Amino acid sequence: QAFSSSSLPVAPSPPAAVRAAPMAAASGSDAAASGRVQEPAFVFPAFRSEAWIKKDFDSIRPPAEVLEGQDLMPSYIANFPTAGLYPGKVAAVREQIRSSLFRQALFKVQNVEVTYMEECKAPRILRTVMTRGASSSFSPVSAVASASEWWSNPHDAKMMCEEVWTVDRCGHNADYHVRYFKEGGDGFSASVFPVGLRDMWGSLKYHYT
Repeated sequence: QAFSSSSLPVAPSPPAAVRAAPMAAASGSDAAASGRVQEPAFVFPAFRSEAWIKKDFDSIRPPAEVLEGQDLMPSYIANFPTAGLYPGKVAAVREQIRSSLFRQALFKVQNVEVTYMEECKAPRILRTVMTRGASSSFSPVSAVASASEWWSNPHDAKMMCEEVWTVDRCGHNADYHVRYFKEGGDGFSASVFPVGLRDMWGSLKYHYT
């Protein structure tokens, strides 16, 4: 079987309106030291309207911090004998997986944010994305998430990394733990757990009412 361009879809460019607000960086000196150009923050609606899904959802692209440094290599490519001859196409597949996981997590964040529509109708802003390392302090949310995922995830799911997203909700910062998994050789998934007690209730209310 040939490793052809038709088997590796390339993601479309993001719409200009998707990113609008300045992304909060850890510090200006950190950004300067890394040489990274500060990206605009990701802005999204709390309510997933049909019009928004049709217009923007499939073409949204994640901030650079999302899944940074993760090797999103499916086994079907890793085991392909001539995959190394097509680095551009392999990179495109990895970026498509990264974008799909971001959209999956965003969907779940919106499931909570929509429960606040009466109080805050303004678009939400993803202010920061911070990676939680193995040495991070104990988090009750992470502990609850681990217990839930042990029960619900496939037996071959292995966590790749965990991030904390800070979402600006009309001036109030709401934190979400976003956890990414590799399932078997080619599957990937994301789970989202809000930090705030009311946000946890909002998530349960969305799913069970």
